[in-house]
Amino acid sequence: MKKDFFVTALLLILPLVLFSQAGGTEFPTKPINILIGYSAGGSTDLSTRALAAEASKTLKQPIICSNQVGAAGTLVLGRVKGEKADGYTIYNAPTANFCRIPHLQAVPYDPLKDFAFIMQYGLYQYGILVRSDAPWKTFEELLDYARKNPNKIKYGTSGLGTGQHLAMEYLGRKLGIKWDHVPFPGGTQVVTALLGGHVQVISQTTEWKEQALAGKFRLLAVPTPQRLKAFPDVPTLIEKGYDFAVRSNLAFMGPAGMPAEAVQKLDKSLAEAMKSKVFLDVMDKFDMPPAYVGHEELTKFVRKDHQETGELIKSLGIGLYKKQ
Repeated sequence: MKKDFFVTALLLILPLVLFSQAGGTEFPTKPINILIGYSAGGSTDLSTRALAAEASKTLKQPIICSNQVGAAGTLVLGRVKGEKADGYTIYNAPTANFCRIPHLQAVPYDPLKDFAFIMQYGLYQYGILVRSDAPWKTFEELLDYARKNPNKIKYGTSGLGTGQHLAMEYLGRKLGIKWDHVPFPGGTQVVTALLGGHVQVISQTTEWKEQALAGKFRLLAVPTPQRLKAFPDVPTLIEKGYDFAVRSNLAFMGPAGMPAEAVQKLDKSLAEAMKSKVFLDVMDKFDMPPAYVGHEELTKFVRKDHQETGELIKSLGIGLYKKQ
């Protein structure tokens, strides 16, 4: 009788123990690290931190953001691919780091094999600007001067192989312009360089928005497919007759082989965080449209854009396709 009682009790308790153990291993059970490949204070950094703060409430674990600057955000990807694929170390990166930069320079990773793509939350916007006291009132005046004065113009961007760098490379090749590229660790440094007169032109994501609205900078052209919300009168390169536009999206990814549960939970919690006012305010500050894409569609987009962008860069004869 006593033996039967213990057997019955064990059978009742065992499912509860197993459920408790399973619940204890549900992702996440410890803090999550997000690595940011650009310096503090820029659009990528601040949007990531806004999402992380909100997503940590849903996931009930701290999310620790750290900046690891180098090689236009690609250096840290070489580290991320070697991290344990458990979802506890992920990375915020422009899709350009997978679709464009590997065609322009050697990178320490395979863009299509080394990563699990989690979700996309927004679109980068770009502009080509000069200081308001610069002699060039229009984009055409700048191009005309640059064409007639080789290597007199220094332009700043936040790194080799970025979309903003590609835009200037495209214009240089198309129009026979020789100008000098000055890369910086992040967008805030690019803005500071133009303010200080260390470069004459910047081609950069919208860290410059406040200075342009304040009248310190003059926005001459927009290399994205659409005009900017805050500057509706400034035309795109396409509208100016150039068959070119820069596309790059803000997204999260981790090492290849991440458990589906971790990918799905991160995708869901970060998507939910996109509704928060703090996040929407950051995106508005930089004039960047929020744009959610889940992990499956994002993976398809990266593969498609990698192929199409590679064909464009090859046709331009730049980057890895440059003739010696």
